[in-house]
Amino acid sequence: MDTAVVFGKLRENADLRKTLSAFSGAIRATCWALLSRDAEECPAMKNNEPASCKALKTRKSCIRHNSSKIYKCLRRSARSKSPEEFICGEVNAGVCVPVFNEEEVAGYMVFCGMKKSLRKEQLHLLSVISEMAVDQVRGEIELEEINKTVRPRAIALSTVHTVHRLMTSTLNLNDLLPMIARLSLQIIRANRCSIKLVDKKRKLLLPKATIDLRKKTTRLKKVQIGKYAPGRAVKKGAPVMGSNYLAVPMVDEDVVGVITLYDKLDGKGFSNYDQEIMKTLSEQAAIAIKNAQLYKQQTDLTLSSIKCIAQLLQNRPYMPKRAEASFMKLIYIIGRKFKMNAIEINMLQYAAMLHDAGQISIPEKLLMKRGNLTEKEFNILKMHPLKGASLFSKFRPLKPIIPIILYHHENYDGTGYPKGLKGGDIPLAARILSVVGTFEAMLTQKPYRRALSIPVAVREIRKNSGRQFDPEVVKIFHSAVQRKDVIKLLEKELERL
Repeated sequence: MDTAVVFGKLRENADLRKTLSAFSGAIRATCWALLSRDAEECPAMKNNEPASCKALKTRKSCIRHNSSKIYKCLRRSARSKSPEEFICGEVNAGVCVPVFNEEEVAGYMVFCGMKKSLRKEQLHLLSVISEMAVDQVRGEIELEEINKTVRPRAIALSTVHTVHRLMTSTLNLNDLLPMIARLSLQIIRANRCSIKLVDKKRKLLLPKATIDLRKKTTRLKKVQIGKYAPGRAVKKGAPVMGSNYLAVPMVDEDVVGVITLYDKLDGKGFSNYDQEIMKTLSEQAAIAIKNAQLYKQQTDLTLSSIKCIAQLLQNRPYMPKRAEASFMKLIYIIGRKFKMNAIEINMLQYAAMLHDAGQISIPEKLLMKRGNLTEKEFNILKMHPLKGASLFSKFRPLKPIIPIILYHHENYDGTGYPKGLKGGDIPLAARILSVVGTFEAMLTQKPYRRALSIPVAVREIRKNSGRQFDPEVVKIFHSAVQRKDVIKLLEKELERL
């Protein structure tokens, strides 16, 4: 262990200072000091102020006054590696006692102005005191070293766990990136964080999320790869650090982007410790971002397929025109109120677009009938949820929507079809679609009746709460459908139908 570091800590040790002050009083020394081994080379000892001094006010410190004598004594003690005495002033005694770090002399304890020399047992006691103090200091240094090693790893593990939770909480980039930025600020304790993603075609970094704790308005700028700290970090594929910034690339096979932090909260510069922690975070962030990007690609492809199927269904003569955007918005609002994540809401919206796809297998004459259906005809119609579920059972990305389509005609009181499920046995998504789907159906023109107005349709939904519909879903639906933005969108779409 570095001797200079050990002695530096020793001089700061409050317990040792108290012990030496008490010992100095017991032997009636006028002052004492802890001098580093550098004092051997510095006769004036200007950088070794006494740790305690009881010298008369009319004269300088004993240590300074006797510097030449102490200098010679230190040299003797360094050679002998044992205590050496000197004459303090004209008649008083002084002693230099070496302090050891393992077998190396780290420094000296010096006592001045004693009436008589120290006895052997007193010198032995000083040696024991110094040994115990050195052992304590070495233990503290080892603990600090362990802390320096373990703490970054502990934070790194915590970071991995936290980012993993972020990864599973959302696959929406617009939600994910601000979460990563806030986490970076929280861990590194910086003022501002900016996240930019790579645009390979244009060789640019595009700003996607910026959070400034000082609430300053920061203009989001595109950055060329290779320029400024973020651009250099991406080009090198390695962190770039300055006193007030730290840019760390997010790498997963290739560089997907860069996290840049600015200005530490404590005003200090960024450290290697900060860099190591951010490297761990950025690795996990890169995986999360890649997953989100792949999910978006898959979602876009799935959505294109769904829209194509939905359009084919809409083109059939018996299928009514729909105010699709309004109902997608309603589903989103209700889903969020029930704490559904982005994937669950997306699947519910897909099911809403395709929930009547099974009607493609129902005779067109039956769907266009103006009068009441016979029991046999109604039984045929009740098959369409099963037909719809079967239709999409082979399409793997749409597997989660099958229970929603299958059970969206189940009634809360157990009188629905095809299984007669009741209450909480009906999947939540199917209970939501039951309300929104019925509301949508009432607002559209049918061969056997006219479209209802929005207020009338809402009253019908509320009237059937607890029988056909889940009361909690109805309550949240009613709150959502009263929103001005929803009403405005509904009216605008219904006008165009």
